[in-house]
Amino acid sequence: MPNVLEPVDALKRIDAWIAHKHPERQPFVRAGAKPDTIARIEAKLGRRLPPDVRRLYSAHDGQPAGSPALCLNQRWLPLDLVTVAWEDLCQRYGCATNETHRDGSQCLDHLVWSSNWLPLFGSPRGDHYCVDLCPDAPDQYGQIIWYLYDDLERPVVAHSIAELFTRIAIGISTGRWALDDGYDGLSD
Repeated sequence: MPNVLEPVDALKRIDAWIAHKHPERQPFVRAGAKPDTIARIEAKLGRRLPPDVRRLYSAHDGQPAGSPALCLNQRWLPLDLVTVAWEDLCQRYGCATNETHRDGSQCLDHLVWSSNWLPLFGSPRGDHYCVDLCPDAPDQYGQIIWYLYDDLERPVVAHSIAELFTRIAIGISTGRWALDDGYDGLSD
């Protein structure tokens, strides 16, 4: 995607659009996470968040309950809920790491769960958009995968959180995206 926005800037555009078009659906995002909250979460995960994810959570700590979902039915989770979802999925499915094919490409298509996936978004039915923190695939670090609880397909929905937020921001500004009551969220 050409001209990818800084994710905080993309989110500002999205929030401003919601405030203008759907003021009754405010607040759309929460206040930023405090540095000690981010440090506590990173200590629990045993790794640092990607820089763009860190900046995003410093600006806004996810979405409040009841706000329209940021992307389809995927609500952007506050950091404390990110760790709850991550711990739950690790406990439920184990902490397997991403497997690779002989050519070095990832086997996302049949992996049930990996502790390298951090669920940043969640849906009521238990699906998640996850940032892939796999250190073995540097060219894919930070990609956003769709974890479907009842399907082993793990499609990549964006190459980064910046790309995902940019797609939404541009989509609403051009009219390709709108607030969809069926999803209770922004949709194309």
